[in-house]
Amino acid sequence: MLHPVVTTLYPALAFPFLLLATWIAAGLMVAATIRLGVMDHPGHRSSHTRPTPKGGGIGIVAAFVLAVPVGRMLHGLPPLDPQTATLLAATVLLGAISWLDDLYQWSPLLKLGAQVAASVLVAVTLPVAPALSAMLPAALAAPAWFGLAVLTLVFTTNAVNFMDGLNGLVSGSVMLACLVIGTLAPDTAVGVMALLLAAALAGFLPFNFPSARIFMGDVGSQPCGLLVGTFALACADHPHAGTSAWYVVPILAAGLIYDVLYTLVRRWRNGARLMEGHREHLYQRATQGGLPPVAVALIHWAFVLWGGMAAYAALHGIVALVAALLAVLLPQLAWSAFVERRTRPPTRIT
Repeated sequence: MLHPVVTTLYPALAFPFLLLATWIAAGLMVAATIRLGVMDHPGHRSSHTRPTPKGGGIGIVAAFVLAVPVGRMLHGLPPLDPQTATLLAATVLLGAISWLDDLYQWSPLLKLGAQVAASVLVAVTLPVAPALSAMLPAALAAPAWFGLAVLTLVFTTNAVNFMDGLNGLVSGSVMLACLVIGTLAPDTAVGVMALLLAAALAGFLPFNFPSARIFMGDVGSQPCGLLVGTFALACADHPHAGTSAWYVVPILAAGLIYDVLYTLVRRWRNGARLMEGHREHLYQRATQGGLPPVAVALIHWAFVLWGGMAAYAALHGIVALVAALLAVLLPQLAWSAFVERRTRPPTRIT
């Protein structure tokens, strides 16, 4: 029989060791993926100028999926429940299809179909958020929540994927966001998964930032986007201090979400085809305007850390929530104004 002190300390010590093991395992698998030699050759939409290996997301996804059942057990939860098993299956499915897309460059419609399929798998297992149940009759609440969940998951999957075009920007931003989610999440299972995803991303980051030995690829960015969306919906489902915590993930991911929405609106106003590939995201235009890529990535990391402080402050009531939302919106407005000013063509004097 274990000594009582050991019994008491074991749960507290074992999970940090699991985070360390997840970090190491992800790093080893990323290093192994480099040796596969699947190269991303630069094109007209690329930020890099030389062929670079891709597929580092394999290590992220594999380390995360293997660690989740262990992490749940260390917190007194069953290794898998139907909701968690479905989420992991959807993550693996989307990762596998995305890896094939990394290899064979499938059409956008096939990629969207895979995203929708994975999102539906996750959405069917999610209970209706209490706030929505209180607003709508039972017959409408379930389909409304299902539709909202699928749209949210498809959006976050694409948002993270679209923003993964600069070394360390997405991997570092999502890693920091998951660290905050792990601290603020009102549900233990969500917190465990968020911290494990952060550990897996930490194993990948040294291979991608500040210079890239390997890219994450769609095999990493799309599953990460799916998981971020799931964390957002889970926070909305589990109230914090009696109210829904729906705002936690949007505040943390404000930099990514704002860039995607701003770019879509800007391209729509300019008459561009929204489904066409481009290099017009704010972060891309910032580097085109002369900002170092490392600086742009660090600015986005700062957005997440600022959002973490705002999310923590928002827990203290509706007034604090409104103030927090303004606090994360104003830096985004300032950033877009700065980029627009920096990339504006010089005025010709006639």
